Amino acid sequence: MKFNTAILYDIENLIGGYGKTEFIQTLSLKEIFRNIQELNNGLPCIQRAYANWSDPRLKHLRDDINELGIEPIQMFGFGKGTQKNASDIQLAIDAVEMALTREHIDTFVIVSGDGGFSSLAKKLHEYGKKVIGCAYQRATNKIFEAVSDQFLWLNEPYVKPEIHVEGVNTNDPIVMAFIRQFDPLRLQQKDQVVGIAKECLVFLSQNPDAEVLLHGSGLNISIFSQIMEYRLGTFNYFNLGFVRLIDFLRFITYESSCKVVFKAPSEYRVVFKKHTIPGYIDEPHITSLSPVHTIPFYKKMLSKGTPMFKAFDGRVFDDIVAQIDHYRLAYEGHLLCELIEKLGSLLPYEEKEIKNCLLSLVAAGCFDRYPDDKRISEQHLTFSPEGVEEAREKLQEGMRSKLEELIGDVDEEIFMDVLVPEESMEHSSVDVVE
Repeated sequence: MKFNTAILYDIENLIGGYGKTEFIQTLSLKEIFRNIQELNNGLPCIQRAYANWSDPRLKHLRDDINELGIEPIQMFGFGKGTQKNASDIQLAIDAVEMALTREHIDTFVIVSGDGGFSSLAKKLHEYGKKVIGCAYQRATNKIFEAVSDQFLWLNEPYVKPEIHVEGVNTNDPIVMAFIRQFDPLRLQQKDQVVGIAKECLVFLSQNPDAEVLLHGSGLNISIFSQIMEYRLGTFNYFNLGFVRLIDFLRFITYESSCKVVFKAPSEYRVVFKKHTIPGYIDEPHITSLSPVHTIPFYKKMLSKGTPMFKAFDGRVFDDIVAQIDHYRLAYEGHLLCELIEKLGSLLPYEEKEIKNCLLSLVAAGCFDRYPDDKRISEQHLTFSPEGVEEAREKLQEGMRSKLEELIGDVDEEIFMDVLVPEESMEHSSVDVVE
């Protein structure tokens, strides 16, 4: 046998593109080389593999290219987006150059199924060269297959079946890789939750797909949230003293290799500390856990999400409820905006205070609302409790239920300071107004 063969590997085609990662870890250039040798009588005098070799996901192929003597050709994307077609063009240029300048090469093996190589095959035929195509059958262009002198079908890399996990609504390769590596846990202690969160961060900093993002455009925080939800079942950062997931991330990244960055108005990403993204600014780290059982934190929790309990003064509650309760018929079936306007004309409070109180009463179920299929601003409201005390009890019940759902145990002393003071009725600031 003589050295008469050039083998040109289109790595991007073999892995299905840089946006897909399921084939990368199972790809073996040595296996492809063995299959080519079984089909072709000649020996390779040139082997080149075209890829963005700076991509850390391709690290495991380095042993193959060193052992086989393959020359790695670095391909960069100079425009926006990925370097699509850059490898194809360079491979075709090199093949034609070899056909013109190296007469001893009479066989070209194109390891790709891309249809663009059909034109290259025809051109190589014009120079009297033999062309062998080599690719996955499902991803091979029919024209390229037809114009090739021979075609070698590669075995599809094994792809693990999709994993369907309750609470994880994604097929993101990073999340799937985490699920395959780790089992779910059920932890309650704060220090354990923090420890697991830091382990998840270490995984992300070492996972090839996540590492690309951490070095590049940034990792979306939803990825971290999903792996935490999977690992811990119901991941709750509220009972650690954090109102937002972002703040929890700012805490666990404090002693890590990562940081949180922000772009107005609401874009957050996780990146390596030494990396910067144009247009994003660093979020300061949080160095310690925040106390949970405080009046400010309880108020923040109550005003978060639905049902929403807005902060308001106890006197506002007493005067509004007394006014509506005393003149029920006058306030029956009003829209929210009508109630705010009417009460604002009678009571000495700002519109925002009246609105917050009414919304909290609505959240506590103190108003019958109709029609059911409309937004709160379009619903007619009718006060339902029998008196101020019943309204206060319903408000307390609604607020306590929400806090227990979010943070677990509730400190009754702190909770009572957040609530409308019961004795405030004795010191109501205004009389009921007709």
